[in-house]
Amino acid sequence: MLTQSETSASRRAATADAPAQPGAPHVSGVLLRVLADVVKQYGVAPAALFQGEATTTLFAGEPSDVRVPLAEYRAWLDRAIALTGDPGFGLRCALCSSESAFDLMAPLVAHVPTLRCAIGEASRFAGLVFEGAYLHLTERAGVARLRWELPRSDHASDRTIAEFMTAGILRMVRAFGCAQGELHAARFTHARPDHHRSYAAVFQGAERFSQPFTGLEFAAQALDRPNLLANPALQTVVRAQAEQRLARLARPVSLVDRVQAYLVNQPPAHVPDMALAARELGVSTRSLRRRLAEEGLTYRALTQALQRERACSMLRNPDFTLQAIAGALGFADAAAFHRAFKRWTGQTACEYRAAWASG
Repeated sequence: MLTQSETSASRRAATADAPAQPGAPHVSGVLLRVLADVVKQYGVAPAALFQGEATTTLFAGEPSDVRVPLAEYRAWLDRAIALTGDPGFGLRCALCSSESAFDLMAPLVAHVPTLRCAIGEASRFAGLVFEGAYLHLTERAGVARLRWELPRSDHASDRTIAEFMTAGILRMVRAFGCAQGELHAARFTHARPDHHRSYAAVFQGAERFSQPFTGLEFAAQALDRPNLLANPALQTVVRAQAEQRLARLARPVSLVDRVQAYLVNQPPAHVPDMALAARELGVSTRSLRRRLAEEGLTYRALTQALQRERACSMLRNPDFTLQAIAGALGFADAAAFHRAFKRWTGQTACEYRAAWASG
């Protein structure tokens, strides 16, 4: 339960003009409205979830202007699960919430000509809802893959967020005529949860756990199927509003932030060298090295910190073998991974996994 002091902190963080802290992702009031909409379906008053008077501030003004730290949102997710008694609450948020709860995002994607266009809009304006969440589309051999990159932590809400975002994408692709038979797989990086039957009810057996990424795979032919509800004039108006809000939320991003965001979106097994990263970021290698040094950092330190975080995340999933983790992170063999992990953490991979499993 959130304490009174935590509630006050939430209200302060939710004001539209509160400065965002670099590196600390925020979510918008859109996701808070989704929470409020869904808990009501369980007979829970939003005021009980958000601690009474906090709702006055949280739902004032335009939803995308309200920003709360991701850590606060995680706490509210935990509280929602506790109040509703539903461990699959993330799935319910995606599939049972009103479209109006999603504010501009719903009409933004509903009136475009094709699902491909809808995915492009969702990717372009994801920051209106969830900072640090990225949606990537790839196609191969007639299969479209939508992969989420989501901020990770040691918090159990990672699974709830993955449920919400993946089921939300399923809702979108279904709205564009993607039939159940065209869904190949719904993939999740986490292990199969106790409430896995809730997944089966949603994904009809296409759910897969302990996967290398979170997202959906479906028939690529659905991407360009004409949308019978397309309305170019309405979509143009909504998009202009979304552009204005995105510009209003824009804030200066440091080079360190840009490097970290760039690295997160690279395949774990193929971390680019500094020269390639500098070129793709539009700076010289010398400038990148100097500006990182001004922050007390090196490119090597950033890449190793990211690989360490990825390794720890995979080690917390018992379904990943050490050999599989080593391969996923680009190591030649498990022995090389063991040496690197010991250098990063002072522990062996087995010691880390055992300590995590014991709580």
